[in-house]
Amino acid sequence: MMAANHNSTAHNTDSDKATANAGQQSRLRLIVISTLILLPGLALFISAGLWQLGRAEEKRILLDTFVQADKTPLTGIPESKDRAEELLFRRFSLSGSYRADQQILLDNMVSDGVVGFQVLTPLELPDGRIVLINRGWVAGERGRGMLPYVEVSDEPRTVTGRLAFLPEPGIRMDTPAESSAGEAWPRRMTWPQAADIAAALGLSDAAALQDWQLLLDADAPDGYARDWQPETMGPETHLGYAVQWFSFAALALIIYTLFHLRWSRRK
Repeated sequence: MMAANHNSTAHNTDSDKATANAGQQSRLRLIVISTLILLPGLALFISAGLWQLGRAEEKRILLDTFVQADKTPLTGIPESKDRAEELLFRRFSLSGSYRADQQILLDNMVSDGVVGFQVLTPLELPDGRIVLINRGWVAGERGRGMLPYVEVSDEPRTVTGRLAFLPEPGIRMDTPAESSAGEAWPRRMTWPQAADIAAALGLSDAAALQDWQLLLDADAPDGYARDWQPETMGPETHLGYAVQWFSFAALALIIYTLFHLRWSRRK
């Protein structure tokens, strides 16, 4: 009788050990699986947050560059695109004559919530090079087929403004700008690149057209609405996005911790 009880006790002990081992293995699998899910998510959230912080710093530097450009003396025309990038937002003066009969209207330009055009007028310099002068924003007519009146004199003049590059869309599709050689002037174009404009102007030497524009000073004559600011998202917005991504990372850690604490208490 005693032997039977001993065998029963031994059997129960082995069963308890087996159950405990199974529970430990189940817990280990749960930890491994949940950790493998957590780590990529944390890496993604933290990387995105750090990227947004980097973008915020870039935008801060860009805005500082824009402000500091007013404190620098006027400079001459840059000789290359690399040099133009170094002189971004710097103010300088050019002398030449407008190609008044070949103007570009940049379509889908928004000012105070109103869709209109930015007026690009080619300025031909004495050496034959051409610079696009952005004379500002003008509202579009109610009918999309009607273009605003933007005529200007082609008499020699000196213009002063800030160096900037042509506006670009958030995502550029592989479609040509809206323009053709048979169209009348001024010519409406959507997000054109310098090469598109050079082709529209019929330039045999595309390099004659500089691949940047001059934002005409607000007090210069023959211009339209010109409240020039860097066309960019402010650093505060990027900081807000960074906080969101870091919050996601913190939330993931909290959920992970609470899940395991609850699971342990259940067991």
